[in-house]
Amino acid sequence: MKLLLLSLQSNSYITGLKSVAASARAQGHDVKILLLPGYLESRLSPAITEFIQNFNPDLIGIGLMSIEFYPAKNISRLIRERFDIPIIWGGVHAILKPEECLKFADYICYGEGERAVVSLLEHLETKGRGVVPDIPNVWTTDNGEICRQPVSPPETYLDSIPCQEYVPDYFYGFHKNKIYNFAENQRLYRKYALYGGTCHMMVTTRGCPFTCSYCGNSTFTAVYGHGIRKRSVANVIAELKEVKKNPYVLYINIQDDCFFVHSREWIIEFCREYKKHINLPFLVRVIPTMMDEETLRLLRDAGLSWIVMGIQSGSDRVNIEIYNRKVRFRSVEKAAALIAQTGAAPFYEMIVDNPYETEAERIETIQGISGLKKPYTVSLAHLTFFPGTPLSERAVKDNITTQDAYLYRYIVKIDKTYLNRLLDITPYIPQRLVRFFNKPQAKRTLMHRVLLRVLVPVVKRSVEPAVYFFITTRALNYNVSWTVRTVRGGWRSAISRVIFNFLGKGDLEYDRKLAWARKNMPALFEN
Repeated sequence: MKLLLLSLQSNSYITGLKSVAASARAQGHDVKILLLPGYLESRLSPAITEFIQNFNPDLIGIGLMSIEFYPAKNISRLIRERFDIPIIWGGVHAILKPEECLKFADYICYGEGERAVVSLLEHLETKGRGVVPDIPNVWTTDNGEICRQPVSPPETYLDSIPCQEYVPDYFYGFHKNKIYNFAENQRLYRKYALYGGTCHMMVTTRGCPFTCSYCGNSTFTAVYGHGIRKRSVANVIAELKEVKKNPYVLYINIQDDCFFVHSREWIIEFCREYKKHINLPFLVRVIPTMMDEETLRLLRDAGLSWIVMGIQSGSDRVNIEIYNRKVRFRSVEKAAALIAQTGAAPFYEMIVDNPYETEAERIETIQGISGLKKPYTVSLAHLTFFPGTPLSERAVKDNITTQDAYLYRYIVKIDKTYLNRLLDITPYIPQRLVRFFNKPQAKRTLMHRVLLRVLVPVVKRSVEPAVYFFITTRALNYNVSWTVRTVRGGWRSAISRVIFNFLGKGDLEYDRKLAWARKNMPALFEN
């Protein structure tokens, strides 16, 4: 059987589709992946039509985050106009809004897709489309009624899932009205890859120890449970050995919600094997309350160079009462001090544009962040009310947001408020200057507003790049050659964020496409 998997996101980081593809291929099925960044055209491109005709898939799968709902709806309609091929939707949005997604697809995958999609391919081969599949995680409709199948237990033995390749030879991209094989055109692949394709992005676990009220994980626990599932060290290293063969991979970006959920024994083994066989710089994500100095130093010795830590807010009330995130700011301060001692490059994530956060709490956040050990950088995200999450339900009930507001805005598109601008440059200016600007609206003068407006672009275009370069150089143990290659590879992402107001170039293009589509294709936005 033949399976075509479509991704509509603006970049080529598609770990979910890669995993489904690898699992289907392991069972003998022919698979291709096609990246169609934010496809919102009114007609199906001749290149896409020819690609589908030549491959002639038995099933088309579309993986989507919530922001890709309208492109998924659009491409499904266009494919159905030209082809009689069943379509299955899966991914985050299919779990958050399954009934809605089933209006536009023949099937949806409500849960993990590796086994479900393979089972559906086998069902189509042996029983055909006319028979309702009795497959866990696969929903469909029959005579207008939704057929909900039970959720299968999540895969606990992650080593059974095939390892992911850096650039599979069956991965294609739609670029300037043509379709290219990314493995044969890796320069083009790097154009769409995050951080210029200099890193391999992977996961060693599935699940998160937290159930923050704003996060989809708070909804996913109903599907996957609360447990953390882990790959073995041997399995992780086996994947990385293959990835390392590509000379363009400079570092490993581990996407786990918190790498420190691994046991101490696992981490000791990982550090030993990683240093022996891989020996590339790597990045992990951490939760402040789950770090310890000794483990951090073990990882640093093995090559840990960058640490991403979620802070979200400097207000304990906001983190605990609003976000259901049981992390007090004093834990953040302790964790930041530990990171600073190791010399790893710290990147701290913050949530802004929160209507439940008071002005005083925003000022408290800026004050707290300014006191953390420098140097470090921050990344700001707009608070998005994803459907099904406790915070979204609260906000809809309070008439703060609408049911579909999350479909129209990237989380990295930040409001251009005074305090947001100040928070964004807080890591790069002296505390005394932060205190000068960090005032409530009632106490700000024209001088404050004008000076900040002048200061922000200066800092973003000079001081921030310098800090980024320095902490990267230090994290790489002052290996200048490696630093230059790393910074050069990620420069496109860094510069685009400065120029395009927190959005990458691909995200900005999608923003424009979405605005155009809403004006010129109004039927697409009707229920």
